[in-house]
Amino acid sequence: MIPERLIHYFLTPAMRNQLHPEYDQVRTIVSGGIVATALLLILPIPLFFFPPPLIGYYVLAFLGICTLLSLKFFGIYWPPLILVLLTSYFVIITDTLETGGINSPAVTTLYLVLLTGFWFNRKIGLVMIGLNIIAITVIYYAIPEASGQSLYAAVSHTVLTIFFGAFFWFVQEQHDAARLQIREQQHIRIDLLNRAVKDRTQQLSTMRQNLASDFHDETGNMLSAITRQAAMLKLKLKDNPAVIPVVDTIIANSDQLYASSRDFLWSVNNNSDDPEELFAYLTSFGQVFYNQFDIAFSVNSSVNSGNESAQLEPFASRHIIFIFKEAMTNVAKHAGATEVVLEMSVYQKHISIALQDDGTWKEPDNGSRHNGLHNMQKRSKDNGFKLNVYGSPQGTRLQLEAPVHFTIIE
Repeated sequence: MIPERLIHYFLTPAMRNQLHPEYDQVRTIVSGGIVATALLLILPIPLFFFPPPLIGYYVLAFLGICTLLSLKFFGIYWPPLILVLLTSYFVIITDTLETGGINSPAVTTLYLVLLTGFWFNRKIGLVMIGLNIIAITVIYYAIPEASGQSLYAAVSHTVLTIFFGAFFWFVQEQHDAARLQIREQQHIRIDLLNRAVKDRTQQLSTMRQNLASDFHDETGNMLSAITRQAAMLKLKLKDNPAVIPVVDTIIANSDQLYASSRDFLWSVNNNSDDPEELFAYLTSFGQVFYNQFDIAFSVNSSVNSGNESAQLEPFASRHIIFIFKEAMTNVAKHAGATEVVLEMSVYQKHISIALQDDGTWKEPDNGSRHNGLHNMQKRSKDNGFKLNVYGSPQGTRLQLEAPVHFTIIE
């Protein structure tokens, strides 16, 4: 049995997919080519000391190797395969004429070629029935002193060629029908699996949205109540300066927790996997945030307009939001920028989101710990993002690449 790894070695990456329409045929050609090449290198050895010269069989082995390499590197197999076929007839006819003509045992090699043709393809097999009959006719008439016995041999080989051709056709037709039935069953199972996955995804989407809605109602109401109660407590304790900072801290923590919970709940929502929704969310945050600092904020995005929609990995948007909120905050605190641009581009396998400012780039101080940049890098590494920070006297550009997959828009 030929190892599957060896067969796949001679297939192009596209043809290694079992659902490829030519997979079965090409796989048969490769496996047959490997076996035939090996036999052509081994079988002539016992006949080495007998005429005729066996160089033709080694030429066929060389052409078989060329066919396999042509398929591997160029995905082309029909031209070299036809060359192997024609060369095979030339070698067989030459060998037969040098060893006795139509009565030579070498004529039986034509049946092996016929079997190989049907093994590859039924259409090739039909063509080779005709080629075998032509080869038998050439061999018979190539020797002028043909006897009645020679005529009987020629007729017998012709009849046997037709018989074996019909037999091989029937067997191959049954094999193709069984293979087609298996392929149809595979497609049915794949369709059923796709429907099951779609239904399950819809259930999870609904569950995520319900969870986000319920959690928002409970947590939002509770945090709002804490903030209101802390504000009332601050009014009642205004004559006690020592307590006021504690109350202010409670209010600040409550507001911060509420803002963080909004980010988390939004990322739980199913639409958060859509890069366009994520970009809209970051845009909204940037507009509100930079209005506080009199910093010009603009956006620029390029997305797919076809029938496929890019989707981020589940919950990736949550980490991207935290990274860019940290980056936007750093620009306002440290860069002294007057203009900030948020950009997004969607590519075949990833999206790219960048934050560009015109502030002054400051080299990090190696003696101090930079938790913001450290946290952004850690989040990127943990989630398979690619994060780069480019600094110059003209400003800073933070660019993040996150993997995506595409789904068909129905």
